Amino acid sequence: MSTLLDTALAPLLEHPTLRRGDRVLAAMSGGVDSSVMAALLHRAGYEVIGISMQLFDKKGLQTSEGKCCTLDDFQDARRVAYDLGFAHYVMDFEERFRTTVIEGFIQGYLDGETPSPCIRCNQHLKFSTLMDRAEALGAAFVATGHYATISHEDGRWHLRKASDPAKDQSYFLFHHHQATLARTLFPLAHLTKPEVRRLGAELGLHLAEKPESQEICFVTQDRYDAFLEAEGRAPGLGDGDIRHLDGRVLGRHHGYWRHTIGQRRGLGVAFADPLYVIRLEPATNTVWVGGEADLFGQELVARELTWVDGPPEGPLACEARIRSRSPEAEALVIPLPDGRVKVAFAEPQRAIAPGQAVVFYQDGEVLGGGWIDVCAGRPGIGPSGL
Repeated sequence: MSTLLDTALAPLLEHPTLRRGDRVLAAMSGGVDSSVMAALLHRAGYEVIGISMQLFDKKGLQTSEGKCCTLDDFQDARRVAYDLGFAHYVMDFEERFRTTVIEGFIQGYLDGETPSPCIRCNQHLKFSTLMDRAEALGAAFVATGHYATISHEDGRWHLRKASDPAKDQSYFLFHHHQATLARTLFPLAHLTKPEVRRLGAELGLHLAEKPESQEICFVTQDRYDAFLEAEGRAPGLGDGDIRHLDGRVLGRHHGYWRHTIGQRRGLGVAFADPLYVIRLEPATNTVWVGGEADLFGQELVARELTWVDGPPEGPLACEARIRSRSPEAEALVIPLPDGRVKVAFAEPQRAIAPGQAVVFYQDGEVLGGGWIDVCAGRPGIGPSGL
């Protein structure tokens, strides 16, 4: 056994509640990460059941570049399971995916937000519906190929960043709580992507060098607005004003839902200084624009909060991240009477976008998070909602 394989297997063999021979449901997308994850569990002596999730109609996605969960991906997952000798099934979750992820994605754009469907998928499919299926199959755990760390200390479960900061996916997993962490495995937590590929080759997986998928799986069009049109969900409001924060009308847009906060290109407006989308106003069919300085805000309100170990009893000093690729920033989280929280940053943050997640950390540990509802404290946006 190689040193790298020993290192990869050690956390699984030392898990506080997982025992050799336990049945584990492994979510297999057909990519290298989930395939190595399942192979490691199998190698460690656990009874692996590989599950690929049929989430949407894959017509036109046989080999779509940059997409996950294509028909070819399912064949790759099936081959990995067959070669290693464990069961593999495809489960149909199309209806739930449509109602909880796709419809939420569409509605987010119609509400002038910037939705994050991958987090919704993790929350409602991989760590909710899939856990229900695991229980029905007598599996004590659900395992995925995410890069994040779960530990058990002082009688509580903790969710932390992965060892490799370049691959850390803890931001996408803030919805976990004690009950779900107790039944979740992240076998890749202590590995880098190059190490995962090396392990794939060592374990004899045919897809060790398979490219990563990065695009939203169910959007086959080049642009998200084209997806809304294909779905027949583009609002029939017609063109509207592109208005500067100072009140001047600078031009016309062809649908507010075609724009996102922070956007610079594609406005079709001539102006002396660079313009950015600052705010979308569906009620008046208006796209508000301003300079780069106008993008910065120091406060937000978040809804639909979830906490790994229960909500704070009062103001919470922490670090907050407002998008997956942003660094954390020093912040104070203040609970509000209606169940939401106000997040006040020590320094202004660029392009805070409603519909994105805000995730709270302390020393690399995820405390919880929620969905950005209102941005305040930047020009053109008042304190409504605070």
